[in-house]
Amino acid sequence: MQRRQMSSDVRRKSIRRVHAAVRSESSTAAHVAGTASGNGVPPPNDSPTVSLSKLTKPDFKAEEYLKETLRLVPEKNIRQFRKALEDSRKGASKNLQKNVYRNYESFVFISKEISSMERDMQLLRELLHNISQVGDELMEEEQVPIIDEPNRVARRRTQRMSMANQQDMFKDQLARLWRTIRESQKLVPFAPGRHVVGDVRNVSELSPSTLQTRQKVDIVVLSDMILLAARKRRGNHAQTILIADRSFELANVTVAEVGDAARSGFLVKIVNRAETFLFGFKNAESKNEFLLLISHAKAGVFADLNNPPPPLPMPLQPARSEREDEGDGSATAEQRQRLDEKLDTLDIHIARREFEQATALVLQLKEHTGDIAALKDVRSLIDSHTAELARLVLADLLIPCSPRKHVAQSVGLLHRLGWDKEAKDAFLKSRSATIKNRTRQLKLEGNTQLYIRELAIVYFRLIRNTCEWYSELFADPTMISALIAWVRQEMAGYAVIFRRHVFHEMQRFQVIASCLNHTLAEVDILGHAGLDLKFMLDQEFFPDLTACIRSYESRCLALLVKSATGDGLQVVSKVSTENYATAATVFGAHIPIIVTVNRLDEALTDFGNELRHIVRDSLYSQVVASVLAIIEGVLKQFLAILRKQNSGYDRELALLVSTQAVINWVIPRAAAHLDRIFGRTVSDIHNLEQRLEAFPSSLQDVFCQKHSVSIAKSTFDFVTADFDIDNVVSDDMQPSSEMEQLLLQLGKIARDLDQWSSLPKRSILGGLIDCLFVQMIDHRNWEGSDGKKRTFSHYGVHRLVLDIHFLLRVCGSLVSKNTNNMANRVCEKALRSYFSAASQAGNGDGKGKDMMNKSWYDARVLNAMQRLGYSFPNFGKGFEHRSQQSFSASSTPNPAREATSPESN
Repeated sequence: MQRRQMSSDVRRKSIRRVHAAVRSESSTAAHVAGTASGNGVPPPNDSPTVSLSKLTKPDFKAEEYLKETLRLVPEKNIRQFRKALEDSRKGASKNLQKNVYRNYESFVFISKEISSMERDMQLLRELLHNISQVGDELMEEEQVPIIDEPNRVARRRTQRMSMANQQDMFKDQLARLWRTIRESQKLVPFAPGRHVVGDVRNVSELSPSTLQTRQKVDIVVLSDMILLAARKRRGNHAQTILIADRSFELANVTVAEVGDAARSGFLVKIVNRAETFLFGFKNAESKNEFLLLISHAKAGVFADLNNPPPPLPMPLQPARSEREDEGDGSATAEQRQRLDEKLDTLDIHIARREFEQATALVLQLKEHTGDIAALKDVRSLIDSHTAELARLVLADLLIPCSPRKHVAQSVGLLHRLGWDKEAKDAFLKSRSATIKNRTRQLKLEGNTQLYIRELAIVYFRLIRNTCEWYSELFADPTMISALIAWVRQEMAGYAVIFRRHVFHEMQRFQVIASCLNHTLAEVDILGHAGLDLKFMLDQEFFPDLTACIRSYESRCLALLVKSATGDGLQVVSKVSTENYATAATVFGAHIPIIVTVNRLDEALTDFGNELRHIVRDSLYSQVVASVLAIIEGVLKQFLAILRKQNSGYDRELALLVSTQAVINWVIPRAAAHLDRIFGRTVSDIHNLEQRLEAFPSSLQDVFCQKHSVSIAKSTFDFVTADFDIDNVVSDDMQPSSEMEQLLLQLGKIARDLDQWSSLPKRSILGGLIDCLFVQMIDHRNWEGSDGKKRTFSHYGVHRLVLDIHFLLRVCGSLVSKNTNNMANRVCEKALRSYFSAASQAGNGDGKGKDMMNKSWYDARVLNAMQRLGYSFPNFGKGFEHRSQQSFSASSTPNPAREATSPESN
């Protein structure tokens, strides 16, 4: 009553404010009309004026007003009058807009009050109807005459039989409803006494705001519920089916007739608590039928008090009478009466939510009934009341964001009732809901660091408060494990949000480190409260940190591989080797750098600078593995480029030098940088330099194998050469022109090597020569395309031996012992082939011809050296020194004589 009186006072005040606003609007409009014609100066007699009193009359007619006002008025004054009318309209419009803005809040408040009054009036109407029905039934019971016992027993039996038949009929109705309307059993489950009153089909559900049709429904009215079944089509030509959409409790809804509207038919409004639904019927008959069904259902609900099951057991008057009839003297009727009165008092306290008094009364009842063995039924009833009281207290405890005093009071009541476990679970659930609500209030406006900072404050300070409250409310040590499990659960929830906003593919390590620092700062506050959770954070975030490092590694490696693939292999800069002893030994004063090597160094430096923000000992192995993967990935790409691409000698030699730069300059720089970051020696990176020392040699071998094939094909191609030529061996015989072209090609490579001081010139040239003889010794090259063995004539075998002798003498010290052995094997194999063919020919060509001795070959090589002279000026100092030792001073090539030699021309 007090609340309703306050609401009526507020409404009266709001109405007064609206009346005052209307009066203010009228006065403002009059003021505008008075000043519109000339800023307060009275207009002349011949100038018409705007009269608001005439304009606001109920029977105002515009034509008569204009005839009266503008009679015998010149055109100039008519224009002034028109302008005055427009000014009046604009002024009134502005003033009206201000008043609307000023009174909008009052209008909204009054609208809410009116809607709440409708619900309160409907509830009051239903309660009054319920009370009147109960009173009528009581009067009918008093008027029933007393009948004898046999007739009463027979009547009770008949009533039981009729009620059983009725319940069976109700079950059949519900079963038919469930079969007809899909998913209706979920919304309308079985309940004793629930039955179908009637239904109205093909009703339009409308939007309350736009009156647009949402869907077609069938409305089924039950004894205590209203079911809405939507009409759906499955497929283009399928039959219409009914699917349960929603249901309402009949006691909670208000059904009101809106009226007939030409636009949407006949309308009925259903209000279910705060929701409003609008339905349009085809005609007045269907609407009246629906309203009649609702009235019948509500009359049945409030009249039939036997069918609905009560939430709690009723007082045990029948049990008391049975015990009195039995004559059990262990519990007197007076004791039972007092207990029943206290139970009634307990019901009142629970209904009024007076939990403190109810808890005290429950404990008192348990104490009084503890020694009476005959009151087991009463104790079970007390237990049911206790359960209901505990459920209500638990519901209050589950409300999130409750104050500490209220939480402590609820937990204390549950402890007194013996519901400690349930109180613990409800308390922790409430705190989880509080954290969730506080988290949802945070705004994410693009600043990840600020959001994570606020998120950490919310999470960890609420966790700290929860731990403090828990230690005060639950003193039992056996319940601490539940708190630890709850903390781990909330930490996992924080980690999920943190991971979603911080750990993604393109996030910088600086942002990740800042967010981690904010989190650790709040975790330290928990440490002061006696709860250290740093190890939990490490467990939660370690997989994400390693995944971020691997992602960064993948992006860096992809960019470097792309750079290496498109690199022109041109030297773009030279770096000093002042602080790098190993590099100075290999390169000298400066290191030539190509684009890819420069980018690799920058990528590793940036990688270290990024890792500096999140570095910790647990990430050591992953950081080292990522750095190794980046370096090895670039070196593997260099190897792939050397094998697959034909870039020319100068560029491929630059690639070999870049490999040395990576091993002797990039790796030491990266190792020193990581040493400074971790504060100790990163031995795995330092050992990588030693482990990859042989990698440049592997690339050099690939270079030699690749170019030995191309050199042989373009110059001295042993595979396709024809050595079965019938020419005469004479003293004028010279090495073939193909062998001369081969040596010229080797000379070009030697001159290219002179530009790269770090490359082992002798090793690379010797490797090329070695690969040439590997091709010659291959058994597949000693067979023709038809599978027959290659044959050598007398002239052919001398030519091959002379070419090989010439090659070995010119190359000098570049020829290794292995190369020399392979050259002997080639010559021996050619000689065996010649002698085998000659023996098979009998006395034919070649039989009995003598083979030339070593001096003959030496003389032919000397003649070739004299003829060629200095055709190889930059071929290499090593074999020039060897040739000076091999030949006498008189046989040294003479440049003057070579100039006049026809062969040299």
